[in-house]
Amino acid sequence: MTNRPIRPLLAAALVLTGVAGCGSVSTASQSPTGSPSAAGTAQAQYPMTISNCGRDFTIAKEPQRIVGLYPGQTEILLRLGLKDRIVAQAQDGVSKPSPDLADELKTIRSLGAKTPPSKEILVSQSPDFVFSGSEYEFSTEQGFAGKDDLLKAGATPYVATAGCRQRRSTGTVEDAFSDLRTLGKVLGRADQAAELEKQARADLAAVTDRIAGRSPVKTAQVFYEGGKLYAIGAAIEVDMLRLAGGRNVFAPTEQRFADFYAAEINAEVVLERNPDAFVFAVQNDEHQRQTVDYLTRTFPGTPAVRTGRLVGVRNATFAPGTLASIEGVATIADGLHPKS
Repeated sequence: MTNRPIRPLLAAALVLTGVAGCGSVSTASQSPTGSPSAAGTAQAQYPMTISNCGRDFTIAKEPQRIVGLYPGQTEILLRLGLKDRIVAQAQDGVSKPSPDLADELKTIRSLGAKTPPSKEILVSQSPDFVFSGSEYEFSTEQGFAGKDDLLKAGATPYVATAGCRQRRSTGTVEDAFSDLRTLGKVLGRADQAAELEKQARADLAAVTDRIAGRSPVKTAQVFYEGGKLYAIGAAIEVDMLRLAGGRNVFAPTEQRFADFYAAEINAEVVLERNPDAFVFAVQNDEHQRQTVDYLTRTFPGTPAVRTGRLVGVRNATFAPGTLASIEGVATIADGLHPKS
């Protein structure tokens, strides 16, 4: 689980407010004031107005100082060829990096490995575009820079579509493609975004085609940390499970998910549902070992444990607004429906 995984921060995430809204872009009718990026051919037009989480933001010129507030966000910025414009990243310690980007990620300044940066630290980087996976990163109650704080500092805040407060429980993998197109236009990388989307859709189709016709595997989607187990009942995490050929034993209509897409759960509930597989997010190798150990000790009689269907997935793949979700779908599919 990710983007405010249920660490001790769940209570804070539950009280966040906001309104739903997809990311969309409109440009002014005046002649373009921006110049095409060196690596692209599409001419971006500024000023440009984007709609995000129910608010409109106007971007005067192509952003040059970008901050990614979660690993999945930083990774997609790198894949768009924006390394020279990424001035900082945050929460880079909550997930293993994508292997092909690990070296590049090491060279980007970290503003906090486990939590979003404080308002003062973030503003001190003089960003002009800040990309997050959820509204949590802009929570002033936590001491983080709010959206209005960033606007005053000359930066545009952008939340992944599936991370908008009222959208978080109904987000889908498809939302990531909408974000990719918006980022491509806003950051002068429309051509690169189109190529990334084409490849990602092909990769996703390869997975879904491989498992087509197979019966969905009854799966408990969970997150384990600090001795506590949490059930995932909705959001992009469950859409990924569906695409990977799984059927979640937790339903989004359950009362425990009325306020948030995840909830602490006791072992008895899981035992009653007797899953054939477990799918869970992992932050690093040690976290995966701890989770597997807990599930093995706690649910030894379930088909999931007896058959070894314990599928750990890199935490960043569950982040709204990142193409890493395609990687996550592939990992889950391989665990639920092994290649013959």
